[in-house]
Amino acid sequence: MKYRSKSQLLESIRTEHDGFLAMARSIPQTRYLEAGVWGDSWTIKDLFAHLTEWEQMFLGWYRQGLRGEDPALPARGCKWNQTPELNRAIWRKHKDKPWRRVHEEFERSYREILSLAEGLAEGQLLAAGRFRWTRKHPLASYLAPNSCSHYRTATKILNRLLRRQRAARPSAKPSE
Repeated sequence: MKYRSKSQLLESIRTEHDGFLAMARSIPQTRYLEAGVWGDSWTIKDLFAHLTEWEQMFLGWYRQGLRGEDPALPARGCKWNQTPELNRAIWRKHKDKPWRRVHEEFERSYREILSLAEGLAEGQLLAAGRFRWTRKHPLASYLAPNSCSHYRTATKILNRLLRRQRAARPSAKPSE
């Protein structure tokens, strides 16, 4: 999505984050470690860790850019067409972390992303080519996919999970 204003971008980040959390909270935390949320192995906890890792990758790109470096996008030794492999590596990195730690990291990362977006001027977020490492694209083209767009996708994943679970429940038989 192309954002017309900083306030529109900030609103999207907040709204999609809150929507994802509302959807996640509609599921008992006792189910956060059940596999099958995304693919065969991922859990809700893994989904939270995935979102956090991509936010932190974006923040790393941004910091490297501030130092005049060109960050390896999306990661060192990885091209954009290799993101499925990168996502599996992210899953392996975080799969054994306890839920409490994953949740704390998720909340801290969200605050960091939001604070960065709030602190930048509209031109820094929306002007194309403002940062050397973003080349001809605005910073929002990297920020949004790693925040609001990612939350929206995660919400859809949880929605699909809930639909599958409802469909799998045996329907109650009418009393005779």
